[in-house]
Amino acid sequence: MIAKLFIYFVITAMIGYIYECIAMTLWSGEWDNRGFLFGPIIPIYGVGCLAGLYVFGNLLEDYTVLQVFLAGFLASAILEYPTSYIMEKMFHERWWDYSIAPLNIQGRVSVPSSFGFGVGAVLIVYVVNAHIVPIVMDMDIRLARILSIPLALIFVADVILSAYYAKKHTTPRPYDRVNASVGYAVDRINPKGYSLGGYLKNNTNFFK
Repeated sequence: MIAKLFIYFVITAMIGYIYECIAMTLWSGEWDNRGFLFGPIIPIYGVGCLAGLYVFGNLLEDYTVLQVFLAGFLASAILEYPTSYIMEKMFHERWWDYSIAPLNIQGRVSVPSSFGFGVGAVLIVYVVNAHIVPIVMDMDIRLARILSIPLALIFVADVILSAYYAKKHTTPRPYDRVNASVGYAVDRINPKGYSLGGYLKNNTNFFK
């Protein structure tokens, strides 16, 4: 069971990475790699999805969409604030900053970002889990163990290396080359640098 849950964690953490990179690239108008780790994974999403799976499980008939939304809204704030604080103290750097958003707390959490996570919780519970959970949980246990062992080794190695380079405030050259290539592709697609953030800042009073 642990092997299957770890595979679920990796899959949802990768989905979180894809979602956040796309969302923040649209916001800024340029490539924004949101991961702390070198791999395409953001663990906080996997942790949140595991928590949601544990809380809601197969008892969706006992909850409303609004309750799932509120759970995601509150859980994101509970997870993001201490995570941001601890990472800043450890590595003297911030991986997200909501200072320009309304109703934010020290830029670590904000109402708009938590609203987005609430919507994400609904999508995870009712859409993603509907497809991923049956596949993972019905997987042959021997296959799950075979897959989870290399995934765990890669994950642990990634955490160690990422923490090491973060402490040095530098990144490996291959990682920089990949980021530069993706950034170049985004610039080719959006040469004028249009961004959702720029539009909202110029046309609303909510973001300053």
